[in-house]
Amino acid sequence: MSEERLHEILSEIEGSVRDFTGAEAGLAEAEQRRDHTRQSVLDQVERLREEVDAIHAPELIGVLRHLYWQQPGIHGRPLAQAAGLTLRDMLAAIGPAPSGILCNACGTELLRTSRSLEPPARTHMPLCLDCLSSEQDARTRKWQVESLRRRIVAEAPVRAPVTAWRAAAELVLAFPPLSQRVSRGSATDRQEGVWRGWENARQIRSRLIAAAVGEDQTFAIAVDEAQLLVETALRVADWDTARTRDIVDPITHEPALALLTRLWREVRTTAEAAQERADAPYPENYELSKDEATEAWWGTRR
Repeated sequence: MSEERLHEILSEIEGSVRDFTGAEAGLAEAEQRRDHTRQSVLDQVERLREEVDAIHAPELIGVLRHLYWQQPGIHGRPLAQAAGLTLRDMLAAIGPAPSGILCNACGTELLRTSRSLEPPARTHMPLCLDCLSSEQDARTRKWQVESLRRRIVAEAPVRAPVTAWRAAAELVLAFPPLSQRVSRGSATDRQEGVWRGWENARQIRSRLIAAAVGEDQTFAIAVDEAQLLVETALRVADWDTARTRDIVDPITHEPALALLTRLWREVRTTAEAAQERADAPYPENYELSKDEATEAWWGTRR
């Protein structure tokens, strides 16, 4: 690089640094002037409040409305204090401001009630409060109908021989989840239902014992419990085939895989029939009665 070219570049850098320094000084001066004028505005608002007859005088409220909605550089809380109001009381007094965005459903212009509440983005299907409430009500009704359908299916009784249920339950209980390094309530447990499946099997075995039904009789278990039992039993059956055979054989001479497959088919058939029964009384846009809505809500919280 020639000495002349080097001198030219250094001169340009020096000039840019001078411009930058001048810009920073101008910015500091502008910020100081802004802060001074902002305080001047607040002082004038305070003087206006002292002059008007009432704290909610139209002249004062008009000034507050303009400053809050049109001058974002005037902070809301100091503005309210200058007017002798809390921020909440000032917002209630000046009212909302038009956002310039129309409700996607009814065409009503949306309102802003606070600076911190940005108007909805145009791409997000903005809705006014009434339409939003209607949409939420519709979603709630849909959820309630779906909950009733799921409940009908989940509680449908799956009937199978007592020996089949006992064999599946004993098989699951023979392999405690901790032996698979899964702790109760862990992420793996929540994702795969390992401990949940074990507890489900324990409860089913307890009910079989309490019912005191004969080995040659049938016993009914709800679909959701039966499905979890069979799924868990199918998972553990392959962990130790010899042990599985030792557990199942004294209860029933049927091979474990054949037994569990038959139970799984029975669960699936019962669930499909229950789904048809659930869909018939509760079509897509069915309006639930008050009692049905209560049943749907509390039924999911058992």
